[in-house]
Amino acid sequence: MSERVMFATMKAQPGKLDELKAVFGPMFDQAAKEQGTLHYTLIEGDEPDVLYFWEHYADQSAMDTHMASDALSKIHQALGGLLADGAAVTGTVVQKLR
Repeated sequence: MSERVMFATMKAQPGKLDELKAVFGPMFDQAAKEQGTLHYTLIEGDEPDVLYFWEHYADQSAMDTHMASDALSKIHQALGGLLADGAAVTGTVVQKLR
């Protein structure tokens, strides 16, 4: 199986959570156009000011296409004043239910 996933954790600066959520809006339009993007999900955590992203791609090429998009580049520029902390992990799907 060559499907790829990314899980990201983002902690917003105090009072910036709604602004951080809004920044990602245009990425959903972009991801919807990408043939290899299987799932693209933004999750508000139970902890204050925390968001999670779950991204699932058909393969590494699809992930690379998404990561190289102009829309994502613009978002990265906007994140500086909104994020207090963040991390991401990537991996290859080994087994799945659906």
